[in-house]
Formats: sequence, C-alpha cells, structure tokens
Amino acid sequence: MKLIQNPARLALVLALLAGSATTYVHAQVGNGDFSNGLSGWAATGDAAVFNGVLQLSTAFASDGGEDAPFNLSGQDAAWIDAVAAAAGAPVTALDLADEEALEGSVVQQAFAVAAGQTLRFDWGFSTRETLFQDHAFVAINGQVLTLASLATAPAGLQTFQHLFTQAGSVSLAFGVVDTGDVLGVSTLSIDNVQLSAVPEPGAWALMAGGLALLAARRRVGR
Repeated sequence: MKLIQNPARLALVLALLAGSATTYVHAQVGNGDFSNGLSGWAATGDAAVFNGVLQLSTAFASDGGEDAPFNLSGQDAAWIDAVAAAAGAPVTALDLADEEALEGSVVQQAFAVAAGQTLRFDWGFSTRETLFQDHAFVAINGQVLTLASLATAPAGLQTFQHLFTQAGSVSLAFGVVDTGDVLGVSTLSIDNVQLSAVPEPGAWALMAGGLALLAARRRVGR
C-alpha cells in the first residue's frame, strides 16, 4: 500500500502513461506531413500542396467561370461519382440533408494500423458559398464523417482524432464537395496527418499498472 499512498510516485506513473498515449509518428502514414507534395496520395479533382499543407477545392478551372480563379491545381473538380468512388463511399453519403452533392475533390491513401492506434490530423475549412452548405469530410474505410459545412465552419485550424479498435488495412480519404449547386468555392485544408505509435509491451504494462494504482487509490480513499 506504500506505493498507492505515495502521491509523487503515482503522479510519475500517470505522467508516463499520458506520455505514451500521445506519441505520434508520421512514418506509418505515407507522406503524412505533405513534405513531398501529393506523393503517396491518390488525388481526384483539384488538390495541391502549399507550404506543406494539403488543400482541396470544389473549383473548375477549364470553364473560365467565376470560380476558376480559386482553383488550386489547374485540374477541374471532379463530378460526384468519381469523388465518391475515390473516397470508397456511396454517392449519397456525401449529400447533406436535402442538398445533393454534385462535384468536388478528394485524396486517398491506404495503410496498416494496429489496435489501439489513434489517427490525428489538423484541418481547416473556408468557403465562398452563401446559399448552400457544401461538405468537407474525412472517410475512414468508406465511412463518411463530416468535418464542416457552411453552417458549422469553425474559425482556424481544428484537430480530428479517431481511435482504431481493430488491426488491419485502413482506407483514409479527405474531400470537399459542392452541395445544392456548383457555385461558391469551398476549400478544405489538411495538415500533420499522423498515427500514434504502437505501445511497446513495457508501456502496456505501465498503463495497466497505472490504472490498477488509480483503482486501488480510489478504494483507499473511500
């Protein structure tokens, strides 16, 4: 019980536990920091890397329309069938409420994960749309998770995290689509795509010990 009653030692164990849970590495995601441009990522539509940040837009370039100046790569945004196929998701999964998804851009990559790893990335959303929502998303194994729309767009960079509970191959896609109409360019920015490191056996033992100490300390305190 001396270990349990020693707050300093318990704090050290918990600090090590917290540290092991927040170690992230780029190496398990190919070019997750985009330092090599789009290398390692399959791109569909308008996608480009600027200063190590991935950007995707809903803009056409070839038609010379009002949205053309906001195109990033010179490649047109793709029609929705191609976007959905690249994301590994049903077309209807990219719709928002009563607004049908029409065109957009996506990048995709597949890699292996271990149970207990956490995916993390930073993202930002901007839009010139004023009427319809548009839709920025991440798709994990074809499951579409909304990041932002016109109504929910936050200011500045945000952080997304997802815990993998099973080991296996994972398909990861980032995308942005026009909904309702094809006007009003929306842009999704992605940076710092990482996976948490797999805890070594010693770290797992430390975690188990730390949790056991917490439980015992709670019982003693009652």
